Amino acid sequence: MKKLKIKQNKLSRQDLADPFRHMSYYERLLKAGSIDLQNNHIVEELEDGYIKIKPIDESKLVK
Repeated sequence: MKKLKIKQNKLSRQDLADPFRHMSYYERLLKAGSIDLQNNHIVEELEDGYIKIKPIDESKLVK
């Protein structure tokens, strides 16, 4: 007779609250292919009091 292994597919409350808890912030930036804004940005002030941050070189990615 075969033994059946049953896997529970329900997510825990911790997984629902933070699905990326097992991955560091740096790893998430690498996986997303984010632009590195350190010493690579221009701050533009908009008329409504907000600011817009633009990258100077968009090909400079987080490494």
